[in-house]
Amino acid sequence: MKAGLIIVLIIIIAGGFWFFNNSGDQSDTQEPVMENKEETSEQNNQENTTANEEEASNEVTFDITGRNFAFNQGEIRVKEGDVVTINFESTDGFHDWVVDEFSAATSRVSTGGKTSVTFTADKTGEFEYYCSVGSHRAQGMVGTLIVE
Repeated sequence: MKAGLIIVLIIIIAGGFWFFNNSGDQSDTQEPVMENKEETSEQNNQENTTANEEEASNEVTFDITGRNFAFNQGEIRVKEGDVVTINFESTDGFHDWVVDEFSAATSRVSTGGKTSVTFTADKTGEFEYYCSVGSHRAQGMVGTLIVE
């Protein structure tokens, strides 16, 4: 009986000792956990900002062909902030692709020639794109770039 009582007392004393030691450890670790939560919150805010920037500035690509005297696409739609790449190919004649408001212009290429231009659509509205060769624009080689 005395042996059982001694074992119970040892267990109680050991349990109390363990409890007080671990509760002291928890109070020491609570502050760094709070700091980690703040750092995590800061990281999440940075990730959200990056995600929003990515949404605002998507990369979009269009394959446009030109022939005498038209483009294969009369309208291009993008979002404000998009990074736009125009891959242009002449399928018949000597042509280019130009939109003045964004200072974007491809090189002039002959039949079978390919070129490209990349620009940021940083303002909203409707803008005319055209072929700047000779009187091609006046002959109807135009289209509309719509930035929403």
